[in-house]
Amino acid sequence: MNLLRRRHHRPDRRKLLPDERGAIAPMIAVLAPSLLVATGLALDVGLYYSGNRELQAATEAAALAAAMYPAQARARAEGYLTRNGFDASMIKTVEVGYYCANDADKAAANAGSRFFLPNARPVQCTGSSLGIPNAVRVRTGGDSRQFLSGVLGSASPIPQLAATSSAARVDEAGIATTSDVLSLTSGRITATLVRSVNSLLGALLGITLNLSGPDIDALMRHDVDAGKFFDALAKSKCGTCTYQELTQGTYSLQDIAFAAADATSDPGTATVLRAVGVAGRNYMVPMSGLFGLGVWKNKLAGESNVKPALRAGLNAYQLIAFAAQAGPGAIDLSDAVSLVVPGSTVRLAGVYNGPRARPRFAFGPAGTETEVGNSALRLKLELGLGNISVPLLLGAPIAVNSVPVLVDVAASSARITSISCDGSSEQGVDTQVTVQASSGLVNAYIGDAPASVMTKAIIAPSDIQQANIVNLLGIVKVDARAVAGPVLGNSGPLVFGKNAQGTIGSPTTPGKSAHMANGSQLGPLLTSLPSSLVAQNGLKVTLLGACIWPLCDARAQEAQVTQQFVASLTTPISGLVGNTVDPLLDTLLAALGIQLGDTTVWITGARCGVPVLI
Repeated sequence: MNLLRRRHHRPDRRKLLPDERGAIAPMIAVLAPSLLVATGLALDVGLYYSGNRELQAATEAAALAAAMYPAQARARAEGYLTRNGFDASMIKTVEVGYYCANDADKAAANAGSRFFLPNARPVQCTGSSLGIPNAVRVRTGGDSRQFLSGVLGSASPIPQLAATSSAARVDEAGIATTSDVLSLTSGRITATLVRSVNSLLGALLGITLNLSGPDIDALMRHDVDAGKFFDALAKSKCGTCTYQELTQGTYSLQDIAFAAADATSDPGTATVLRAVGVAGRNYMVPMSGLFGLGVWKNKLAGESNVKPALRAGLNAYQLIAFAAQAGPGAIDLSDAVSLVVPGSTVRLAGVYNGPRARPRFAFGPAGTETEVGNSALRLKLELGLGNISVPLLLGAPIAVNSVPVLVDVAASSARITSISCDGSSEQGVDTQVTVQASSGLVNAYIGDAPASVMTKAIIAPSDIQQANIVNLLGIVKVDARAVAGPVLGNSGPLVFGKNAQGTIGSPTTPGKSAHMANGSQLGPLLTSLPSSLVAQNGLKVTLLGACIWPLCDARAQEAQVTQQFVASLTTPISGLVGNTVDPLLDTLLAALGIQLGDTTVWITGARCGVPVLI
C-alpha cells in the first residue's frame, strides 16, 4: 500500500526539462541566406552542366551540317544553331581544314584530334582530299543561364559555356588502270587472244592453262566485290586483322582465286576462278604493293558491309593477271609467243618489267592515296623477214636474219583528283569522278641490246649497237641500227559519271573505261624505224668487204642500185611492223593487262560520304 502511494506521488521528470518550442525559428532566420545561396548555386551549376551538354550536342550537329559542304561551313553552322534556338553569336570560330586518319601521327591520335588546318596538315594525310578541304572544326561559347550567381557579375564562380566539335565528310571511289582489252564486246574473244592468255599466264604460273574463250570472257566481264574479297581472304588467313595487315601477306593463287570466287555474284565467273585457283595452288603471290587502301587500311576484316562503306569492284581477270605477275614466275617466250605471217615471223623475245611505284588498284578519297599505275615496260621483238630479192645479186633471193626491235615504255599513271557529290545520294547517278591520267613515253630502236642494257634504269640511244641482219657467206653483210623519235606521253583529265567519258562501275559491273593516249599508235612509231635506217650510223652494207652503203663514192649507177637494195630491206620491215606487230603486241600484252604508252582507266565504284564526327 505504501509502495503504491510512493509511486503515485513520484514527480514527472519531463516537466522538469526546459521548454524548447519556437527555438528553430531563430536558427532559420540566421541560416536562410546561406541556404538560399547554396540552393541558388546548385541550381546555377546544374543549369551550367545542362547547358553545356545542350551546347555540345548542338555544336556537334552544326559541325556535321557544315562538313557536308565545307565551302559554306560558317553559314551552315549558324543556320543550324538558329533553327534550333541558339543565337548565331554563340559561334566563336569555324575553321575549315583536313581530316587525317594517319596512324603515323600518334600525338594527334592520342589527343583525340584528327582535324588539321591547311598549314599544319601532315604530308601523309590519309582521308584528306588533294587540295580540297574536307573537314570543319566549330567552336561555340556563351553565358550560362544563372539565377542567384548572376548578381555577382564577373565574380560569379560559374564559367561560360564552351564546346568544340570536328566533323568530316569523306567521299570515296575505287580506281584501276590496265589494258583496254576489257572493253572487248562479246564475241571478240579471238583465238589469238585465248592462245596468248593461256601461253603467257601459263608460262608465269609454270603450268598448262586451258581457259576457253567463254572462260576468259566470264573473267573479263565481271567484277568481284573488293571488300568481300578481303573479308573472304582474311577469314581463313588472319581472322580479324586489318585490311592493311592482310595485304602485306603472301598467299597462294588458290587462296586469292577462291576468295574472289566467294566475292563475285556471277556463278560462271566463280567456277572459272576456282578452276584457275586449283591449277595455281602452288604458286605463291606477295600482295604487298598490289593495293592502295587509303582510308580502308585500318578497317577490320569482316566490316565490308558496315555502313557507310564504299562498294567497289575488282575485275576478276585483272586480279588474276596482276596476281600472277606479282609472283615469282618469269615468262619463257622462246616458243610460246610467236606469230607466223606470210613469208615472215614475229617473236616476242623478252618482257622486262621495271619497278612498280604505284598499286594496280586503289580505294579512298581524292588525293595521292588513290593513285594507280603500270610498271615501266621493255619489249624485245625479233622480226623474221624470210627471203627477199637482192638487186646486188641479180634479184636472187637472200635470207634475212631476225631484225631485233626494242620498245621502251615508261609507266603510265592515274590519280583521282575530285569526287563531285553535290545533291547526290550514295552511288547517285549525278556523281562525277575526275581523274588526272598520264600515258607513258615510248621509244623504239632497231639494233643489238644485250641483257645489261635491258636492265638499265634509262636506255640512251647510244646504248643501241648495230646488229647483223644479213650475212651471205661473207660476200654480202648488212648491219642495222635505227632510233625512232620518242612518242611523248599525254596527260590530262578523264571524267567518269553522268554525261562523261566513262561510267562508274560497281562490285558486279566494270563500267565504261576512259582512255588517255599518246596521240600516236605503236604501229606508226615502228613504221618510222626503217626510214631512220638510212640515217647516219643506220644501215651499213658491205660487198666483199668493201663499203657500198653509206655511199663510198658518188657514182650514180652504184647509188641507184644500192638504194634499191636498201629499199628491198626497209620496205618489208615497214610492212611487217605497221601491219602485224602493232595488233600482235596489242593482243599479247592485253593478256597481261599491259598497254603500250597509253593508259585505260576504270572507276570501280564511288560513294558520296555522309559527315561523321572525328
